[in-house]
Amino acid sequence: MKIIFTLDNYLKYYSIDDAVRELYRRGHEIVVILGQDKESHIPDDALKKAATDLPDLKIEPLTRRRILPKIVRFIRELLNYAYVLDREEERRWDAKNWGRFFHPSVWKVVSSAFGKKSLKNPLFRKILRLIEKMIPVAPEIRRHVKTLQPDVLVALPLISGDSRESEYVQAAGSLGIPTVFSMFSWDNISAKGTFHSRPDRHIVWNRPLAEELSRLHNIPSERIHITGAPRFHRLIGDVNRFILPRNEFCRAAGFDPAQKYILYVGSTYLLDGNVQKSLSEDALILKIADALTHNPQTRDVRILVRPHPVNTRIIPALKDAARPNVTVFPSPGELPDTDEKRRMFYNSIYHSLAVVGVNTTAFLEASALDRPCITIISKEYGETQQLVHFHHLEEGGFLEKANHAEDVARIAANVLAGTDALALQRREFVRNFIEPLEPGRSAVEVYADLVEQFGSKR
Repeated sequence: MKIIFTLDNYLKYYSIDDAVRELYRRGHEIVVILGQDKESHIPDDALKKAATDLPDLKIEPLTRRRILPKIVRFIRELLNYAYVLDREEERRWDAKNWGRFFHPSVWKVVSSAFGKKSLKNPLFRKILRLIEKMIPVAPEIRRHVKTLQPDVLVALPLISGDSRESEYVQAAGSLGIPTVFSMFSWDNISAKGTFHSRPDRHIVWNRPLAEELSRLHNIPSERIHITGAPRFHRLIGDVNRFILPRNEFCRAAGFDPAQKYILYVGSTYLLDGNVQKSLSEDALILKIADALTHNPQTRDVRILVRPHPVNTRIIPALKDAARPNVTVFPSPGELPDTDEKRRMFYNSIYHSLAVVGVNTTAFLEASALDRPCITIISKEYGETQQLVHFHHLEEGGFLEKANHAEDVARIAANVLAGTDALALQRREFVRNFIEPLEPGRSAVEVYADLVEQFGSKR
């Protein structure tokens, strides 16, 4: 069977790497088509490793539409913004900042009272959808897909801004090739845009996300399939093969193994009370470091900081502050996209007292590794928890909530004393949100089974 995976950007490849490897292991021919614009400082290590390990894996660049590309993108971004405005109060930051996808002069009109009123008008939106449906399949992309002759095409993320991979879903559909939406991350279904092509099937991690996909995007429930979370499958079952002795990990991180520590996991950005993006996460980290020092029960507890790879500007500020109880590791920041980098990330969680952050995917890994999770809800950054996807974590009931740095120290002291108040809720969240529904089967195996099933129906 020949299977195409198409992604908008090479940085997302790591999320399907295990599925690609499993399907490759089963003897299928895999072609990965993805955007290769090197606009980020983050290296494509996962893709390079896959190319080395899987000699028959084909990697090709995403073909761009040549006919009316700007008009097509404009129509789609109008529809994306209209979708955001459906929940304008919940998505205040997006409603205010979707202009990053428009020319400034156009955004001035689109975001005006008149523009918003028009986009909220059902008739106007219906007209936009009709115009979108009239856009012909890009011939160069159709040729690309036809030349490859796949049995099935899997696309992600599909609902981000400038979702060029949508063109491939349209092209495959016009050729009678089954198409599949594969969710990239837990925040994508509620916190991005809308669909501009309609895949035949949709793969999601769990029932809450399936319900969300059906409710927000009008996808029939019979077209939605649940696998568990493939990108976290290593954390379910025998994780010991990834865990280093504490002494070895702490030496690699650069501090005394005898010292206890909490792990602070950085965010891409935080939102302040005025719904403005803030990148000054270092100030929050330093407050926590001071609070740990001033609390008699945690004065010997370190804070190990793992910056988000997109927000590494906090690193120089933390180094300049030179707090003796703060360690940044890995020091340049990195995406955990290969086995070795994931191993270090998982060990940083596993050996910690607790994992601290504001609104971060790392709470998923931390819960799977059964470590207490502390979210900071403060006046400065409280809007970050108002982002529409955060409710999945909050409703899980496993997050310890700290209103300020001193609360973080207090909760850390409780954990140090042996109190893990939300352990049962955390384990229940993992069962409902991350683990596969089929006992004895990994999420990756279930995912691969579904792709094979869809491809066999051509």
